[in-house]
Formats: sequence, structure tokens, C-alpha cells
Amino acid sequence: MKSGYVMKVFVFEDNAYVNLLPITYTRASFEVRVGSRTFLENIVEKLRPEETIVSARKYLEPVIKERYPYVSLDRELLEDVLIVNGLLYIGGKELELIKNLLTEGVDKALIKDGRLVVAKLSERNLRKIRQELFQDIELLKRYMKAEFVEDARLITYPWELINYFPEILREELSKYENEHSAIPSGVYVRGDEKNIYVEDGSVIEPGSIIDVRNGPVYIGRNVEVESPSRIIGPSYIGDSSMVFAARIETSIIGEECRIGGEVAYSVIHKYSNKRHFGFLGHSYVGEWVNLGAGFTNSNLKNTYGEIRMNIGGRNINTGRTFLGCIIGDHVRASIGALVYTAKRIGVGSQIHGVIFEDIPSFTFYAKSLGLELIELDIEKVLKSVERMMARRRISLRPVEEKLLRRIYEDTAAERSLAGAKKKEIDFK
Repeated sequence: MKSGYVMKVFVFEDNAYVNLLPITYTRASFEVRVGSRTFLENIVEKLRPEETIVSARKYLEPVIKERYPYVSLDRELLEDVLIVNGLLYIGGKELELIKNLLTEGVDKALIKDGRLVVAKLSERNLRKIRQELFQDIELLKRYMKAEFVEDARLITYPWELINYFPEILREELSKYENEHSAIPSGVYVRGDEKNIYVEDGSVIEPGSIIDVRNGPVYIGRNVEVESPSRIIGPSYIGDSSMVFAARIETSIIGEECRIGGEVAYSVIHKYSNKRHFGFLGHSYVGEWVNLGAGFTNSNLKNTYGEIRMNIGGRNINTGRTFLGCIIGDHVRASIGALVYTAKRIGVGSQIHGVIFEDIPSFTFYAKSLGLELIELDIEKVLKSVERMMARRRISLRPVEEKLLRRIYEDTAAERSLAGAKKKEIDFK
């Protein structure tokens, strides 16, 4: 789709963000990473609109404005616009759906499983429908045609991120130009070397193995890969990350991460560490997370049965045999932490020992070590955040501090329901 073909795009966050907590406490749903970039970055890159307007929870607007200075925030729409669900991944087949929608010349909505996927609205209908009602499918049907689609990659639950990202990564990386790749002598390649993309400034030590038989491997700028690492495609290693004799299989590693041990079928947002031995599998990890030496999660039940996950108080069958954990931003896991299948670890929490249940945000969890669940002090959490960020020469910005304080307040009921106590942490 050529630049300017879509004049204006309105990207909205629907109620499915609740299913993706705790990842979506600190970011809008369209800021979630699903391939080499976030949903929003993918939408802008694929549609190349004249203007991008976004709508999300009000408390997120200050950080969205800083993270994405090129977008407009929830302004009034008075001209023809393409409305896009922020959890829609736009690949080849979705782009074709949108092209067909735009060429029909009539207002029309595409719907999947009762949710708006994408819609074209003219100025005439925009004057009749308030923006906060774009999720109301029955209302939209009064003003335009509606068509139900099945094949669009619209995310509803966290395990769908794990389902979709390998095929999305293959699709994205297959379009990269192989201009920068220069595989050093001594690096063993399994498969076609043309499927390896190495950007400028990166170092891959001799003795490392890159396996592209099942998909491409992308290594960003100024990445260091220590021997004897093995990287199996499709995989993406973000700029300035460091890989310490690790085994990485079909995973997305964000920018400035530190990775060791084994990582398989997982997504890790930027600035997070899994530096030492241990296993992370079929999991989704936020930003500024530190997983200590020996951290390991389970991604397979002993029964080999399908895994269930607690979403909003509902125990849902994921339909998956392999599923790990969902870890929010700023989590700290101590050495030897062991996490059961399909557990969710809340923002800013500290986990120790065996984790056999979901963990509320901003709590200290060490039940297997004989301690009660303890509510962390927000001031101490913020000091810990500042210390970790300082190690990357980054400062905690006022809008981010305000965001963490807001989430702390909003998750108080979550901690209370779990029985968290307000007391000092005391290891005997």
C-alpha cells in the first residue's frame, strides 16, 4: 500500500486489554510486541497514513505521547477515517482485506468474534457515532454494512501472542534485505546463509551456531553473541543486546537485553535480563525484568494435557499443550525461582522459591519459603526501578514514575483480595 493511500488512521484500544494484564497495565494494547515491533508500529509501517490518531485509557496518554511523538491523541474525528483495532496484526492477508475495504466506496465494518477488526467511516457517519462507541457492533450495523471475517489475526488472549508470533516473525523477516550480513569465520550455519540478517557493529564469536532451517534469524545493531551460543530461527535479537552462551529458539529478544541459559518460543520486551542458566519457555516478558540465576518456568503439564489460564476470574482452557508464564514490567525473580505453567506475575513484584499461583502487582511472594504475601512499599519499588535503569544509563522519567504510582493505586484491591499484608520483609 503506497504512502498516502490511507489518509487518516484511528487506532483504538478495546476491552480485550483486560485479558492481557499485567502486560497491559503499563502500556496500551497496541504497544504490545508481537513481531519485530509493536502492533502500533506495525500498523503505521504497513498503512503509512497521513495521520495516526490513537485512543487508549486516559492514564496512559502522557507516556504514549512521549513514546510515540508522531501520533495524535484521541482528537475529534471530522473527516473520512480508517478505524483499526489496536490488537490487529497487519500482515499480507490483513492488508488485502483493508485494501478491498477501502476500494468498495461505502462505509463498512469487518467483525470477528463480536469485536471490531477494522472499519471505514465517512465524515457523514462520524457525525452520528461518538468515538467511544466504536466498539458497539450493534450500533455500527445501523449505519454501515458489516462483514464477518475469520482469518484476521486479532489478539484476544495472551497465549495467542505465543501462537501467532512465530509465523509473524517468518513473514516479517522474509522481507529483509541481506545487505548487512557477513557471517564471521568459525560460525556454523545450518541452512541457507541468506536467511541470516546481521546489522552493523554486531559480533558473533566463532563456535556459535545459527540454525535457519525452520525460519530466518535477525541480529540487530551492536549485538554481542558469545560462543557457544545456538540461535534457532525464526528469531529476532534486538539492537545492543548481549547473548551469553545461550540457546535461543524461535524467540523475540528486545533491545538491550541480557540473555543466557535457554529461551524457547518466548517474547522478551526491551531492557530485560535473563543473564544466567535456567529455562524460559512459551512465555511473555515485559520491560525492565530481571530473572535471577536458575530461574525456570514450566511450559508443559505432567499429564501432557491442555493448559488452563485464569483470566479475569475465569479458568479458561487455552487449547495449548505448551504455555509458560506472563510477566509484567519491573518484576524481579530471585535465584532459583520456579514458576508453574500459565501463571501471571504482576507489575513490580518480587518472586522467590516456587510460584504456584498468580501473583498480584507490587507484592513480595515467597510462600514456599514460609512467608506471607507482602505488599511492597511503592517508594522502595521506585528506588529499585531507578537503580536498574541507571545501570543502562537511563533515568526514570516523571511520566513513568506517575504511571507506576497510578498502577500501584489501581491494583490495591488485587493485593487485598490475595491477602497481601502491609509489613516489613523479614527472612529468618
